[in-house]
Amino acid sequence: MLPNIQDIGRHAIFLDLDGTLVELVDYPDSVQVDSCTLRLVQALRRKVGGALAVVSGREIAVIDRLLHPLVLPVAGVHGLERRDANGIVHSRDMADNSSIVFTIEKAIGDKVGVVIERKPGAIALHYRRRPDLERRCREIVHGVVEKRPDLRLLHGKMVYEIMPTGSDKGRVIQAFLSESPFLGRTPIFAGDDITDEAGFSAVNARSGISIKIGRGESVAHFRAHDLRQFRVWLSGLVNNSCEEPIR
Repeated sequence: MLPNIQDIGRHAIFLDLDGTLVELVDYPDSVQVDSCTLRLVQALRRKVGGALAVVSGREIAVIDRLLHPLVLPVAGVHGLERRDANGIVHSRDMADNSSIVFTIEKAIGDKVGVVIERKPGAIALHYRRRPDLERRCREIVHGVVEKRPDLRLLHGKMVYEIMPTGSDKGRVIQAFLSESPFLGRTPIFAGDDITDEAGFSAVNARSGISIKIGRGESVAHFRAHDLRQFRVWLSGLVNNSCEEPIR
């Protein structure tokens, strides 16, 4: 069930990208954002006076490419980097993870279908095309993290991510809410994955609206059955009737 919002203009909107604005795909580089979705995001942004941000596990450069020509406030790599509404980028010092990538590549070997994605300060190991290798992927990443107290492990949908401790989507949403134009607004955050739970908790603590898309246990207060139902709900907030299919 999704909430009935009478005045969206009093809210701040935070949206995950993969699985929320676009469908999940086997290979991260294969994602495309259709023109209808771009128009919907732009309409939402205008409706809330610019208080809309994308909060994603993707890096900012990739988010900008996918959402071109839109340039939005955005948090990338689960909060390791953030661009505020003034265009200022805030980021942590990023360690060189080449040795970790080498370790994972050596352990994975020539197993086709497993994708190693390098991000600023983080590494994602995708096994969506090889669910039979989940256990092996888990063993590999746990072997890396257990030797590094400065790193933590996130397990998302068919992906393991290794990243520094001390950052998550909840903290980055709180950072946005301390600044204009987000300041003083009731937050809405929508996401589909375990990696979004920290964001849901942060929004709940602010008496905001947290929306989980799809199945699975969650602290979110509301739920959309799938991305399409969520898309219809978003469109209703701005009377957008674009029916171009999500790619």
